[in-house]
Amino acid sequence: MQINQLKYLIEVAETGSINKAAQNLFVSQPNLSNAIVKLENEFNIKIFNRTNRGVELTKEGKEFLNHAKYIVNQVENIENMYSNLSKEKKFILDVSCAKSFDVSDVLIKIYSEINSKNIKIALKETHRENVVQDVANMDSEIGIIIVSNLQEKLWNNILEIHKLEFNEISKDKMHIYVGEKNPLYNNEIIYPHELKDMVCIYLAEEPISVLSYNVEINTIPYFNKKKAIYLNDKETIANFILGTDVYTFASVWNSIDKTKGIRAIPLVDTNVEFKIGWIKRKREELSDEARLFIELITKKLNQK
Repeated sequence: MQINQLKYLIEVAETGSINKAAQNLFVSQPNLSNAIVKLENEFNIKIFNRTNRGVELTKEGKEFLNHAKYIVNQVENIENMYSNLSKEKKFILDVSCAKSFDVSDVLIKIYSEINSKNIKIALKETHRENVVQDVANMDSEIGIIIVSNLQEKLWNNILEIHKLEFNEISKDKMHIYVGEKNPLYNNEIIYPHELKDMVCIYLAEEPISVLSYNVEINTIPYFNKKKAIYLNDKETIANFILGTDVYTFASVWNSIDKTKGIRAIPLVDTNVEFKIGWIKRKREELSDEARLFIELITKKLNQK
């Protein structure tokens, strides 16, 4: 087994095509195919199924790919650190983050603090299931997620299945986000019964909602089909809240509260609580870059 074979494998898996991977890697298609076949023969496994549409990873192939990514990542880290000590060490940070939480200010601070041009920062904003997949599949070193206490057991099981650990940074009560056209805009607190006749915005894209759809908050269903708007991006949600009298449930860390004219108001008389934290792969040491990111995220949240 050679490192190049593993790099070839990763590229084929990402493109889903041996032909396209060969073009990206500037190698011939026969040589690339031969390298994959040698890997399969060496370990006596089938990594890819060949189809008319390209190639697909087998179950064994998915597991092998995770190991390949880990090995290539470690080799590249060693190369960056020791291959040329006269060169400035490259700063590499790969993070996945729940869409509702904004980390741009933290990344700007990191860029300013390290004072280096030899830098690679990759941020993927997505829903929480993808954050988990990204970290488990080694596409990201760490991930930031927000979970409610009502689904804590479910998320603990999901993380355990993927061999990940959750590290809590902060927790807070549920908040209601409203714009100036909402009659509750000037409230300092909101009671559940005040929301009963109002229309709520739900994040449409998440396979697993931040709250269970059958949850009731003081007898008021969280999920109300008769009074619901489904949107799937922060900007549209913010614009809708600004332009109408609708509201949405969210944690205090939701980035839409940065929008002028939108307030995050605590919801009282409810046991719903949110936790925000970072996830990583178990038994794996964090890089210095990830540690710096976590340190700055923790400071940001403690200032809330």
